[in-house]
Amino acid sequence: MSKPSGRPPRRAHARKRVRRVIRVLTEGARTEPDYFHLWRRCNPDVVLDIRDTGMSPDALVRRAREYLRGQPRKRADWDFDAIWCVFDTDEHPNLSQAMEEARHAGIEVAVSNPCFELWLVLHLRDQRAYIHRHDVQRVANDLGLSDGKRIAETAGTTLVDEFETAKANAQALDQHHDESGSPPRSNPSTDVWRLVDELRAGLPS
Repeated sequence: MSKPSGRPPRRAHARKRVRRVIRVLTEGARTEPDYFHLWRRCNPDVVLDIRDTGMSPDALVRRAREYLRGQPRKRADWDFDAIWCVFDTDEHPNLSQAMEEARHAGIEVAVSNPCFELWLVLHLRDQRAYIHRHDVQRVANDLGLSDGKRIAETAGTTLVDEFETAKANAQALDQHHDESGSPPRSNPSTDVWRLVDELRAGLPS
C-alpha cells in the first residue's frame, strides 16, 4: 500500500532483512488476535502489529484513519506498511458506511458473514447454506477449533496446516454467491484469507 501524503516515511532500521509491518485492528478482543498470533512466527519477513481490539467496525475504521493521518503522538504509531480492519457483519448499523470509508482511505478490510468463526470452520468443512452466528460458533467449538471466545489450545496446527483448504472453501463461497446472483459478502462468506496471504507472503505454498 502506498503511503498517504503527509505521513513521515517509515524509518529504515540498520538490519539486513527488510521486514514488512502489517498493522491489524480487530472487532473481536480474543478470537481474532489469538488466530493471527498463530502466524506471528511463521514468516520472518512480516511483522504482525495488532494494536486495537474489541471495537465496532466504524470505530476501527476511524482509528485506522487516525494512524494513516499520523495523528497518534508516538512516532512508533507511524511505523507500518499496511493496515487492516477485521470485523463481522453481525447487526452493525453503520457497517456499509464503515466499509466505504475504509475503501476511500486505502484501508484493507477482512469481513466475515456472519462472524469470524466461519473462517475457522472452513478449515475443516464446507458451509454453503445460510447459518446464524450462534450456530457457526457452536460448530467451531464442536470441531475443537475454538473454546468459547478463544482459539482452542490444540487447534493451532490444524488452523495453520489447513489454511489452503479454508481459502479454497472461502473462494468457492464467493463463486457460489456470484453464480446465484447473491450480493457480495452474503451469508456465509469471509475474506480473512486475503489478510493471511499477506502475512504468509514469500512463504512456500
